[in-house]
Amino acid sequence: GKASTAFQLAARSMSTSRVTIEHAKNMPKNYDEMPNDVLLSMAIMGDQEAREERLIREIMSVDNISWEEAEIKFLHIVDVNRQGLWMATLPYKLGIVTAVSVATLSIPMIFEINTVLWFNELYVTSDVPEAKDLETPLEVGSFAWNWMEPPLGQASFFLLCMQYARAQMQNLGIKPYTESFRHRRAARLVEAFPQYNRYVLESFSEGDPLSGAPVNR
Repeated sequence: GKASTAFQLAARSMSTSRVTIEHAKNMPKNYDEMPNDVLLSMAIMGDQEAREERLIREIMSVDNISWEEAEIKFLHIVDVNRQGLWMATLPYKLGIVTAVSVATLSIPMIFEINTVLWFNELYVTSDVPEAKDLETPLEVGSFAWNWMEPPLGQASFFLLCMQYARAQMQNLGIKPYTESFRHRRAARLVEAFPQYNRYVLESFSEGDPLSGAPVNR
């Protein structure tokens, strides 16, 4: 009856609204195939490859050149944006090396008996337990923890305070080092290429990775 007819109409409507094979084949697969409105939305949401493609199209529009020619100019802009990057990221590199080194050294400093006894003899001069109380790594760790706990605890508390200070800086709108560097770099790029839209340049520059990883072109 009426229910069967309604179901048939609904099924027919669904079948006609489904995506066809031809429509699926025409789906954009790369950023340079996407329409401007989709690309703009992705760039606003923080997709760096969309920001790169948006900058290329900005170059095409302003310089009236092809995509291939604009890509060459884009790569030049990338090089300019990354000038001085090695020195600017030196604090991060030193931090990585220091953190990995300290984390690795902390294990034998607590659990390896020869290292613990050597450090105690040179810098602590604490009474050494009897040999039967240093037979396992956990017993060695219990002995070493007497002097390892204060520096490790203080380091943890220091980092916690620094994290809290950084959070309060952000609450006040004060840019910590990373955000401040990204902002200055974007301003420098806008000054170097004033013919292009400043917001397109700033968006690209602030999202460009500090690692200097190759762009996905």
